[in-house]
This record gives sequence, C-alpha cells and structure tokens, in this order.
Amino acid sequence: MTRAMKPTKDDVARQFDRMSSAYAKSEGHAGGEDLDILVRFVAPTRDMRVLDVATGSGNTAVAIAGSVASVIAIDIAPSMLERTRELATRKGLTNVTTALMDVEALDFDDGSFDVVTSRIAPHHFIDIARGIREIARVLRPGGVFVVEDSVVPDERELDSFLNGVEKLRDPTHVRSLTAPEWTDLLASAGLAQTKTSVCRKPHGFAEWIARAGMDDAGADRVYAAFAAAPPAAVERFDIVYEDGRAVRFTDDKIIIRAEKTSRPLQRA
Repeated sequence: MTRAMKPTKDDVARQFDRMSSAYAKSEGHAGGEDLDILVRFVAPTRDMRVLDVATGSGNTAVAIAGSVASVIAIDIAPSMLERTRELATRKGLTNVTTALMDVEALDFDDGSFDVVTSRIAPHHFIDIARGIREIARVLRPGGVFVVEDSVVPDERELDSFLNGVEKLRDPTHVRSLTAPEWTDLLASAGLAQTKTSVCRKPHGFAEWIARAGMDDAGADRVYAAFAAAPPAAVERFDIVYEDGRAVRFTDDKIIIRAEKTSRPLQRA
C-alpha cells in the first residue's frame, strides 16, 4: 500500500461532520464491554469534574455523566457536538456541556479536571504527543486519564496491514499505536499507567465501510486489500470471507487508566 499524506485537522473535522449521524447510530460506539471497562476504570464519584476529549456522538460522556458532578465534552466537529447534546437530552442529563475545541490546544487552566477520557479517537489525533501533553496539563495532580483506542500488534506485518487498511477506508486515520507505544507516550507526558485491559471488537464489514462514507471505488480498494491479506492477518484479525469477499473482522481495543504523577506541565 502506498503511504498517504497526513491529514489536516480540517480534514478530520469535515469527515466527522459529514458522518456524525452514522457514528451516532453505530452500535459498536454506543456500548459494549469496552465502554463498560472504561467507565469502571474511571471509578466515577459525585464530585468529579470530567473532560471527554474527541467525544464523537457523546457515548462516553453520557455513560459517565450520571455518576459525576459535570462532564465537558469537546470535539473539533460541530455536528458531533450536536449528536452529543441530542443524546444527553434523550437521557435526561443536565450536567453535560459541549465545546468546539482541539485536543492540542485545550482552553482550560492547568489542573482543571479530576478525570479526562477519550474513546476510540486518538488514532485521528494529528500530533498525538502534543495532545497527550495537553491532557496531562489540564489534569489535577493525581488526576486520571482513561483512554480507549484501537491497538495494533507488535509484529510489523500486522501493524502495517491494519493501519494500511484503516487509512484506505478513512484518510483521516493517522495511526493506531502498539501497547508499548502507548506506555511510552503516556510516561513522556507524566502519566503513569496503572490498569490496562484489551478487548476484542468485531466489525461487520458493510457497516464499517458505510460509516466512513466511502464511494464505490474506495470501498472496492478496501475489499481488495482484505482479499489480499497475508495469512497472519487473516488469523490475527479473524477475517471472515463469503465468496472471496470480507464480511467481518475483529480488532483489539486497549483501555488504559493512567494517573498524573508529575507536577503540572506547561502548555504544549
């Protein structure tokens, strides 16, 4: 697969503005064992101030809001924030507020939050190291960052395959990290990893393709990449074919709880 150009933040905002309704309808984003683990890692209490970064259609913010003092849900796509407000209203929640904001430039004072969360989003961060430093900065000392994201195996062939097909499907995909890369990234921002869990998450191929809003030619390229998947990828990602065409695959989501151990960091 050829290396594509890195997306811009405007690219990411346009893509998720365009597809916000599809994400709001996605069962895989709405819930599952992975979201349950994330909430458990937060260990919410009534006095907590929470920031949900790249909230998407608001599933994480809403899952936590009923058990904490307040949640601010941010995203760079205005339509995603609309979906978040709609979901909070349907759930009868009044302590969820939204803000149009970039993770790399959080408009909050140092130490503003007890908890920061981000779910199935960091693989779209343009400068993930800068974003994680900003998250660490706005956490109070001893505060907690709970993150979930797609994670790739350590093996280079499998890393290259999964990141490659993700990029074919959605050009705003930047990179899914390995578990050791997450450990190093968090440590470099003064965040100490204290709990980790990995969940297998299946994807029906047709819905996964549709959620990216691809045209027929783009979808055909993704199907062709899965048809040519190396045997190790077929086994590792449980790729299922019908009549030579992929119908389902499974990837891993890593959920990490990390605590802020260093003094407040300077603005990135």
